[in-house]
Amino acid sequence: MGMDVFGINPELKSQRPIMPDWDTATDEQKDKYFEASAKWEAENPGVYFRNNVWHWRPLWDYVCLACGDTLTTDDLQAGHHNDGHEIDAEQCEVIVERLEFLLKIGAVAKYEVERKAQNEESEFDYPFDEENVIDFVNFVKHSGGFKIC
Repeated sequence: MGMDVFGINPELKSQRPIMPDWDTATDEQKDKYFEASAKWEAENPGVYFRNNVWHWRPLWDYVCLACGDTLTTDDLQAGHHNDGHEIDAEQCEVIVERLEFLLKIGAVAKYEVERKAQNEESEFDYPFDEENVIDFVNFVKHSGGFKIC
């Protein structure tokens, strides 16, 4: 299980590849489509962000810590579920601003070290890493708001 997070109004730099007819497409055509789709997603980072539930929950927890005064109680709670909750573009601006600042001053890296130390003492391991935060910030920055599915 995981979280698929879709940009509501993403900045697009290129056209989405056209999906072949799965009933008639050859394996080669399908492979080319998947390669083109991966390239398109990389060129358009505000379109889609994915995390498995193990990575999403600590990431969203960190967003809640950083932006709890900007997000509503519903946002904070609903962000842990994949039922289509939306975060608007204005909230995204704050999320990006705060997380970029925390990355810049080393707070995210420090939090990662602290969490790893806590997880070593726990039987549960929900990993948190700075690279995931960087990827999420890149998505949010270009998403125009997002929907958690």
